[in-house]
Amino acid sequence: MTTIEFKLPEDLYAQTKEILAQYGLTVEEACVLFIKETVRLGRIPFDYTEEDVAEAQRLIDRD
Repeated sequence: MTTIEFKLPEDLYAQTKEILAQYGLTVEEACVLFIKETVRLGRIPFDYTEEDVAEAQRLIDRD
């Protein structure tokens, strides 16, 4: 097993946790599901734009 650690803004984590709880998932379980689907499909399992990628990079660079 590999441990992955990353930082998120607290409000984003809290909102995500609340939404995922409605589906019976933890944030950690949803991350594993995302990774499994990425491998199964051989691509990111949803559509995204260059702006989405830039926003994700901004979140990473905040630290």
